[in-house]
Amino acid sequence: MEEKSVIHIFSDGITVEARNLQYIKSVALSALDVCDIRDTEGSIVITDDDTVKALNRDYRGINETTDVLSFSNDHEGKYYGDPSSLQDRFTGEQFVLPDTITSQLGEVVISLAQIKRQSVGPVIDELGRIVAHGFLHLLGYDHEKEADKIVMQQLESRIMKRAKQIV
Repeated sequence: MEEKSVIHIFSDGITVEARNLQYIKSVALSALDVCDIRDTEGSIVITDDDTVKALNRDYRGINETTDVLSFSNDHEGKYYGDPSSLQDRFTGEQFVLPDTITSQLGEVVISLAQIKRQSVGPVIDELGRIVAHGFLHLLGYDHEKEADKIVMQQLESRIMKRAKQIV
């Protein structure tokens, strides 16, 4: 039986062309393929600066917008704010998965406005790179150390190359 991963894409009040949505999905699936991950599910939310800023503040303690946030179900991120502000805020409840999905990676949330501001080339290329970057974070990769940053950049390059072969 073929194992298949599923990627859901939601645009929160943001218009994204169908061909760009297909490319974004191919980048996410390529990230899973390059990292040898099968039979899983992940989500991408494309939204605005205000939403990303609020999530960044609430979940990381950083009151500013950013290009991408990754909410992994398996890997805990770092909180930079005052830990006492988290008291009684999150329940720690686990999600129940359907029988057809063995794992749920999590969700990548992207500010399209920030992607447009930081892009030095075509916006779709930067958006693809950020999707790859976000999915690597879901899989537990980070760039806190220089060596880890290099590994992530190499994987991003492989993912982007694979995604362009698919589309």
